[in-house]
Amino acid sequence: MKTSSLCAALAAMLAATALPALAQDDAGGPAWTFGGEVTAASDYVWRGVSQTMEDPALQLEAFVEHDSGFYVGGFASNVDFGDPDDGIDYELNGFIGWAGALNDSTELDVFVSRVAYPGHNGADYDIDYTEIEASLTFVEQYHVGVAYSPDIFNLGGKGWYYYAGAAFPLADTGLTLGLQAGHYDLDDAAGDSYSDWLVSLDRDFGPINAKLQYTDTSSYGDLLSESVGDASVADGRVALLLTWAF
Repeated sequence: MKTSSLCAALAAMLAATALPALAQDDAGGPAWTFGGEVTAASDYVWRGVSQTMEDPALQLEAFVEHDSGFYVGGFASNVDFGDPDDGIDYELNGFIGWAGALNDSTELDVFVSRVAYPGHNGADYDIDYTEIEASLTFVEQYHVGVAYSPDIFNLGGKGWYYYAGAAFPLADTGLTLGLQAGHYDLDDAAGDSYSDWLVSLDRDFGPINAKLQYTDTSSYGDLLSESVGDASVADGRVALLLTWAF
C-alpha cells in the first residue's frame, strides 16, 4: 500500500471511530480541548540517537482533542544531521490518532504521523516518512508499544520499533524515575538493527517539568552509520529537558 493510501485509510478509520461521539456532542456544543507544550532540550535524542549533533533544540507540540478520544496535532523542532549539503534545519511532524481507556487499568493510544524535513536539497536528502504507532499503558505507570513504517527514512524498506518502560514516583520527593528499553529493527531498510535504553529523573517546578535523562544504544554498526546516522551520535549521552505544558 502506498504511503498516501495508508494515511488516508487510517485517518478514515479514526474519523469513523469518533463520528458517533461527535454527532452526540453537537446537541450541546462540541467538547474540544486545545493543548501542547514547549520544550528546551540540551540535546534532541530520538530512539537513542541525537538529532542535533549533540546541540540544543527548541521544540513545540500542539494538538486539539475531542472528548471522544480523537485528536490531531503537530510537532516542530530544529535538527542537524551533520551534513552541510543536506539543507535540513528543522523537522515537522503532523499526527492524527485516538486515545482512550480500554478498561479500568489499561489505556490505548494509536496514531499515524508524517515526519517531514522541509528544505532538503533534492531526492538524495529526502528522508520524509510515515509511521503508525500504538502503545498500551497499564495502571498508569507501565507501557509497551510498537511503531511501524512501510518506508522508513525513505530508504525503500520497512522499519519496526518495539519498546517497553515504566515510571516510578520516588516516595514524597516529587521525583519520578523513568525507565525504557527499545529495539529498532531496520534490517529490511538498512541491513542492520540496534537497541536503545533510557533512564530519567524528572520533577515539576511550578509550571515547568525538568527531566534529566541518560540514553545509550547497543549493536549500532557501520551499516546504520552509513544510512541512519553516524555512530558518534548514538553513544551514551546525558540530556536536560525543560518543558512547559499549556
